[in-house]
Amino acid sequence: MNIHNLLRAATRVLFVSFITWLVIHLFFFQAFHVPSASMNNSLKEGDYILVSKLACGPRVSITPLSLPFSNGNYFLDWIQLPYMRLPGYSDIRHNDVLVFNYPVEINLPVDERKPYVKRCVALPGDLLLVDSGCVYINERSLPIAGAVVESSLAKRDFYNPNYFPNNARYKWNLDYFGPLKVPSKGDSVLLSTDNIVLYKKIIETYEHNKLEERKGSFYINGVLRKAYVFKMNYYFMMGDNRHNSIDSRLWGFLPEDHIIGRASLILYSKTPGGSFTFIR
Repeated sequence: MNIHNLLRAATRVLFVSFITWLVIHLFFFQAFHVPSASMNNSLKEGDYILVSKLACGPRVSITPLSLPFSNGNYFLDWIQLPYMRLPGYSDIRHNDVLVFNYPVEINLPVDERKPYVKRCVALPGDLLLVDSGCVYINERSLPIAGAVVESSLAKRDFYNPNYFPNNARYKWNLDYFGPLKVPSKGDSVLLSTDNIVLYKKIIETYEHNKLEERKGSFYINGVLRKAYVFKMNYYFMMGDNRHNSIDSRLWGFLPEDHIIGRASLILYSKTPGGSFTFIR
């Protein structure tokens, strides 16, 4: 075999290998580096985990003109595809550890936003309540594996403006939060001056409508509306290290189009015996 044939064969192998890796990365599995201590004791800062995209269905790329692993630095937003997700082999469940795009970074396309990892404590349609740091779903306690629940100085009815929905009408903090209904696709909510602060970001930012309030009445895209029907499912996420976590208590609901996949395996951990263990 001459040098030209050898180079051609090597190029073909590299090209096929790259395409195979890209398909696996986009539709099957993706490695993720845990950037903070917000998931102690379940995941340690610096752990490398494997994210399964097959579990809840792989998300079709929203920004196709982007480089993998560029972390939102190298992309072109000339083409923005509508949100689509292929079928997965299971639904998202309570206590699943999910990797998702950080919804606060609204200046970037959804799939170019920074990846975060948290635990899903509430599903679409759930009624969530955090009381003395303990999570209750539909009035039943939700035990969370690995969660660190500590006492804090936060008191009931102590208003902290840093916490969602950032309005004194809802005096919530890290240990006392809710009750709050998590929106489900197709559900309808009455619009009022009391609850609009809870769903304003969903209506305007996540579901791309123009919302106006005029003398206590609400107009969506110029049309008077007494109720709003949600277009997507939403989730409520919390870190296991409850008092050191930037999660839904601060930024609100997680839209389904931000979900990358389910964290399934710790590939590498500095903790002795922590590598190649399943995430629970």
